[in-house]
Amino acid sequence: MPTVQKVHIDKVLSNISIGYTNEQFIAGQVFPELVVKKQSDRYYVYGMERFRVNDDLRAPGTEANEVDWTLSDDQYFCEGHALRHPIPIEAEQNADEEFNLQSEATELVTEGILLNKEVDAAARALDPDNFLASHVVTLGEAGTGTKKLNDKESDPVLYVQKAKEIMHKTAGVRPNVMIMSEPCMSVLKLHPKLTDIIKYVQRGIVTEELMSVAFGIPKIIVGSALKSGVINPGQAAPGSIEPLDYIWGNNILLAYIAPKPGRKRPSFGYSFMWDKDGNGAVQVRKWWEQGRKATLIEAERWYSQRITSNVCGFLFADAITPLGSFS
Repeated sequence: MPTVQKVHIDKVLSNISIGYTNEQFIAGQVFPELVVKKQSDRYYVYGMERFRVNDDLRAPGTEANEVDWTLSDDQYFCEGHALRHPIPIEAEQNADEEFNLQSEATELVTEGILLNKEVDAAARALDPDNFLASHVVTLGEAGTGTKKLNDKESDPVLYVQKAKEIMHKTAGVRPNVMIMSEPCMSVLKLHPKLTDIIKYVQRGIVTEELMSVAFGIPKIIVGSALKSGVINPGQAAPGSIEPLDYIWGNNILLAYIAPKPGRKRPSFGYSFMWDKDGNGAVQVRKWWEQGRKATLIEAERWYSQRITSNVCGFLFADAITPLGSFS
């Protein structure tokens, strides 16, 4: 076994990991981070009592009618996600001054963790089984009365308006966020119904801001992140181009995401982040391994991304056929 010096949490490197961002990752916007003190715990799910009409008439000399509310709960468990990178002493001794190998190692392992977090967020947010059945429509599917958005006869504004009404009648909230993949955005930018709506106020170029106005949804988030089809680097030939796919696929998601977490305040979902040992939900450890003669940098996050309300979202599955290549 190699001789290992004392492992310690490096606050400076942890701050780098916390501050590191990749603008293509949107998991933190779809599942806002909520720091929790326990790795596993339960959270309350309230009923629909606030929408019920109760008999509040009281005859003289009688007591008021009583009302009650129902309460259920669900559970989260923050699993640890960690990657490490070795820095051989030879690399540190020969690195030029402009390189900070420990900072770059921190960013490397953080990027890997955040990529997996993005993949997990998309898998959860785009799984039809995580929604109320009436809150999922596969565009172009027989019996839905819809067409894929590539079809000029489709009506994305009407589809979204119907989804907004369904959400409001089911959950009492309207979507305040529209999440779509970059391929979906590329198709919608060319959609004749959208270009027709905005041509009277702009030059006919559909931007995210104008699309937001057209759909009546305050915020549009575009998932542009890509993942490789290669899991183990050994699967790809040296120098070859690895196949990349959009993590958020060909889907569009409408969601109500509460501006601020609170009791009895519904929201599509959260990312529960465990503040392990009071040292933060994101930690970077550093130690020296004598046998390898290398400094090891390891970043770890503990989180659980959960859909907390299956009626605070509406999924348009397989909404488009990607534009594809020129061939």
